[in-house]
Amino acid sequence: MVSPEIAQLQDQQALLTQALRSMLEGTWCGAPPSTEAFVLALDPTLSFTCNPPTLASDAPPAPPNYLARYDPSTDMPRQQASWSCSACALAWLLRALGLNSDCYEQCGINEIGYPNNINPTYGLMDGSGAQLQRVLYEYNQNSEQAWLSYDSAWSIYSQTPGVMSGGAWYHWVGVRGTSDGNLWVANSAPGYDGVWDILTRAQFNALGPFSCVWTTA
Repeated sequence: MVSPEIAQLQDQQALLTQALRSMLEGTWCGAPPSTEAFVLALDPTLSFTCNPPTLASDAPPAPPNYLARYDPSTDMPRQQASWSCSACALAWLLRALGLNSDCYEQCGINEIGYPNNINPTYGLMDGSGAQLQRVLYEYNQNSEQAWLSYDSAWSIYSQTPGVMSGGAWYHWVGVRGTSDGNLWVANSAPGYDGVWDILTRAQFNALGPFSCVWTTA
């Protein structure tokens, strides 16, 4: 004669076996024969929400790596107009990210919006770079903007490219990345205020504050 204790253990073992079988068959939630039903039969006091796992075959495709197409060595031609640095920086970023391989200075001016958003009198009208972000968004490229310290800018641009402008510099450049503790820039006016393709901490502090726009996934 089987004792009540042994009978209970046999019933529990049977439920466990059925629960494992339902898991292997992919029957996770709902009425029997589901894993949820067998687990609750083992312990009716349990309270949980059944969330079936996502199978690899059913998983949505991974989002594209937007930096996979980024080329930090993309050429930056000299600007032709004295007021078009922001347009050149934007056009460089569009080319470097593979968003518009044919965009150069005039294209950047057109994209920003002449004369309301950029013009010979003031250059870029909104020094924060909001219009540059708008253009990036129209290319389905997300970005963020902030007035950053050197350490914050270096940390961000070591991971992702962008553009930036110094308030005392009154000049926009693309940011390719970082190099030996400095910012590696794409400068359409090389040599302006002593800056070529490298911006040091001392230069950043002297020419700021800097409005920084960087790309995000």
